[in-house]
Amino acid sequence: MEPTDESLMKQVAGGDRRALRILYERHAELVFRTAFRFSFDEEEARDITQSVFVTIMQSARSYEPKAKLTTWLYRIVVNRCLNHSSSASSRLRVTSKEQDFLDTVPASDEEQPDRIVDRAAKTERLRAALCRLPERQRVALTLKLYEELSYEEIAEVLGCSKSSVESLLFRARRSLTKEIEN
Repeated sequence: MEPTDESLMKQVAGGDRRALRILYERHAELVFRTAFRFSFDEEEARDITQSVFVTIMQSARSYEPKAKLTTWLYRIVVNRCLNHSSSASSRLRVTSKEQDFLDTVPASDEEQPDRIVDRAAKTERLRAALCRLPERQRVALTLKLYEELSYEEIAEVLGCSKSSVESLLFRARRSLTKEIEN
């Protein structure tokens, strides 16, 4: 039987690096994916991921399993991303993998090169609009759209009420719609 996240955290608090490794294997993808959604930069997301697991190792003794470990992880990742974020311009550039993908996508009858370029431009506009959102709106929207967290889970991560999350998401979507339409 696989150990639970909570039991692994107790082992990490006792200095068990093997337990930390198991937690890393279970949750590194979630941490990286979330960090990437905030930074749009693979290297920065890797740095944040590494930093989050150092924090987990250092903070394991203070972890109290009131909430799921993943909720605690999201809170650490979001805080780290907000503290680690670089200039908006670095978050807006197309990553090398995205550019490689755009360069190699064959044009079908339905999708000519101008449509591929148009789609890339729309992606950039969306990224730019996301980066211009107020911080809490951006966090709430990222956690909802990309990580598919419930309103309750987002509220836990942000330390606010469910109605506050609903309001943040409403305002974020309204702002994005205005930005994209212009």
